[in-house]
Amino acid sequence: MADPARRPLSELREGETVQATITGHQPWGLTAELNEYEAVGASLDIMRRGSEPGVQRFVQELPPVGGIVDLVVGEVRTWHREPGIWVDLTAPGHGRA
Repeated sequence: MADPARRPLSELREGETVQATITGHQPWGLTAELNEYEAVGASLDIMRRGSEPGVQRFVQELPPVGGIVDLVVGEVRTWHREPGIWVDLTAPGHGRA
């Protein structure tokens, strides 16, 4: 059952800034939980998005696991596990993430 305090995944939009908690560091980037939305898989693939200016700055001050940061929804993709989508994140293009 969906948490009524969280927004439904149908409201996620590419380009939207979201508040996320870092849940893990991976060799390719990091995983995160979107704080305001229903549970969904989310990650920032630094290997793939590393040339983006915001990501370059973000990596220089990589937040610790448990850190809360503002990230941007880069793409909402279908995925093979429930709830059936994965959120590909990127860093804001200017300012601090």
